[in-house]
Amino acid sequence: MRGRIALCALVVGVLGYAVHRLALVVPAWLLGNDDMIVGLDCCLDYHRDAPDPWANVLIGLSGVIVTQVVALTAIGMLAARRGPVWALPTVAVTLFLVSPLLQLIVYLAWHRAERDYVAVIDYSMDATGLPEQPLVVLFAALFIAYTIFFGAALGRARQRAFTAAPR
Repeated sequence: MRGRIALCALVVGVLGYAVHRLALVVPAWLLGNDDMIVGLDCCLDYHRDAPDPWANVLIGLSGVIVTQVVALTAIGMLAARRGPVWALPTVAVTLFLVSPLLQLIVYLAWHRAERDYVAVIDYSMDATGLPEQPLVVLFAALFIAYTIFFGAALGRARQRAFTAAPR
């Protein structure tokens, strides 16, 4: 069973990373940024001079949003008992690790590179006129709130999945 979970996590991690990258590029293309390309290291080529900085905020968040929609769908399926009880939490947790958590670690370790969270902060500063520190605090609070929500939802779904179905 552990081998199956590890293989599932590996496959979901690779696919989740690919989905995260593609989820950055597609909205960029739809918003008129034809320079955005997919690459293993990074796929970002934000238009710094874009007339609407909120478009760049959306692009920067889109990878995390899409992977977390898939993760929350897996949690919902687990709660509804619609799949293997070992695979669905693996999918959800792996996507959480691959997307918002890994992006936060990259942000903290490589703060000045134009990575997703750095770009989100930069373009949020452009869009709102707020200084960097309040935005970092805001996004950190949102990350913590989402982590609590994610953990609670996963815990309740697991509890429901492992409890006998009502008759």
